[in-house]
Amino acid sequence: MEKEKKRIHQKLNADELYFRLKEKDEKDRTANHLNSPEYACDCHGKYCNGFPIHMNAKLTEKIQALRNLVNHEVLIISGIRCEKQNLECDGSKYSFHQLGRAADIKCKNLSVDELAIVAESVGLLVIRDYREGVVHCQWNN
Repeated sequence: MEKEKKRIHQKLNADELYFRLKEKDEKDRTANHLNSPEYACDCHGKYCNGFPIHMNAKLTEKIQALRNLVNHEVLIISGIRCEKQNLECDGSKYSFHQLGRAADIKCKNLSVDELAIVAESVGLLVIRDYREGVVHCQWNN
């Protein structure tokens, strides 16, 4: 039996930023948020209704700007995650997916590095996940 590969968690920021942004978003639930089916939780209704939190609209705007630049299909591999789904997929304890401020993306026409460079050029913070072949994009403002 093959050993299960554990995800190596990389941090973009300190944990206190997670809690500061969570509090900020909870105070401002209606502004700058969006629910689009492509960003729905990966549990597909197993643990939540797909949107335990709203997607941050600025993040989705930045991803759309990235899509316009690459002129190829960019897939959202993981958007919002409910707490149980985040645990199930071995997400980091304070995953920004749980805040609606992160998305993992992929483009079959670009390498992880090429996609990450474009994501950074539109102002997103990124983590390159070579094992999964995705780019984790995050918005902290």
